[in-house]
Amino acid sequence: MRVSNKYLAVAYTAVFLSLSLGCGGDTDDSPPQPDDHESRRQGESLDSVESRWKRAVKDKPTGISSTVELSGSSFVLTTKGQAQVDAPGVLVPAPAFSTNQRSVFLTNAQVGSQTGLLVLEGPQIQFTTGTLGSVDVSSATARTQPPSGSTTPVVALTTQDNLTDANPTATFPEDWIGTEKSLFFSDAAVIHASNLTLTGFTRGLLITSTGNTPITGSVTVSSAERLYWDAKSVIQVATSTVRSPAFALGGEVETGAVASPELPASSPSPSMLKGKQAEVTLRPGNVKSQGSFQLTQGVTQQGGMLLPADVELAYDTTPVTVKQGQRVLIPVVFREKTLKGDAVISELQVTGTGKDAVSVPLDHVETYLESLWATAGQAGIGAPFLAIGLAPLSPFIAIGEALGCLFSTCPRAFPIWVETGKVERFHIIVQGKVPPGTYEATVTLVGHNYTPQAIPVHFTVTE
Repeated sequence: MRVSNKYLAVAYTAVFLSLSLGCGGDTDDSPPQPDDHESRRQGESLDSVESRWKRAVKDKPTGISSTVELSGSSFVLTTKGQAQVDAPGVLVPAPAFSTNQRSVFLTNAQVGSQTGLLVLEGPQIQFTTGTLGSVDVSSATARTQPPSGSTTPVVALTTQDNLTDANPTATFPEDWIGTEKSLFFSDAAVIHASNLTLTGFTRGLLITSTGNTPITGSVTVSSAERLYWDAKSVIQVATSTVRSPAFALGGEVETGAVASPELPASSPSPSMLKGKQAEVTLRPGNVKSQGSFQLTQGVTQQGGMLLPADVELAYDTTPVTVKQGQRVLIPVVFREKTLKGDAVISELQVTGTGKDAVSVPLDHVETYLESLWATAGQAGIGAPFLAIGLAPLSPFIAIGEALGCLFSTCPRAFPIWVETGKVERFHIIVQGKVPPGTYEATVTLVGHNYTPQAIPVHFTVTE
């Protein structure tokens, strides 16, 4: 199994687990009240206002109903979704190691009357008939330029590893040196293969409980449940419709538009979209939604945000005291009020006499959004949405701070992208690393698409 995708994920979860524990009100199951959406009342506690704001948006839809069709030279869609993959197509395994070995593993593969682990090697493995079925995908890239080794533009699907159990094991012949290691470090994707005919591999092997059978020329797989290969491997098809509970889409747009009853007809063409509940069909040079989806944000070709947002904060202004060498956490409850557009922070400012003692941890964006930036950059796609940086403002939390969170109260972070309708809290950190005295500071969250929010901080440092 791939260390970076599985073992490290567990390690990071252990390190940052307390970021989400014990730092804010839980979901309130009481019935919504008419005044839940109101701002903070005089004398109301932060727990109470957080609970009210969460009740006000509970089970309410977010985003605006939209459709989109765009044309251009390059598009990248990142998600945790599924795509139906039918023949014809090509499996393009990435080399797992410097030996350039390229392997594909199909588990519970039925070949004729035998069922076992099917291993195929080769840089380009065609599937000419049948289907891989519904496949978990993390990204889809559509470009008008044919990929290396091809004369035809294609859509390249990267599979999503959603499995947590150990990879299968098998005993390989001596002349298959390195294959066992490739399998151990492979990522898995759930598939629903049926009557799949594979050709173009350099060699193959079916491993069953009774022995090994060499496979040459072509092989027909009646059924198979999982595909294991390197995380950088791709499936190439002429077109693909990706079903996404949540997604980000970006690229080099030439023509097209996003349409919605809630958007002006003259809205500029988007270079990046973020949304939910979509079926998006990608072809080289074109991307189109099948029906409507919930748009939650977009970046125009000029680099502006398509949807405005409204961020509101609730906090206490009572001065705090901190001893030298120690720290205190000041809680702040925030919400995005429109339920339509994500709020995006553009700058974090800390000013005042105590600015050197005050900091705000910033949270990561969703994996699929961060993947859009990375995938587009790796593909050499230059587009305005790349100018909306992911973490240009300050470090998330220093590793020492994160490890300390395992044994003490942990600061919650403010998100760089605030999901529309989100109600949560974050912390301002005041550290006693300045000389004793009384200080003031102002923390300002400047937005790409919302009015700046300023928080006054008053504190005294003692010996």
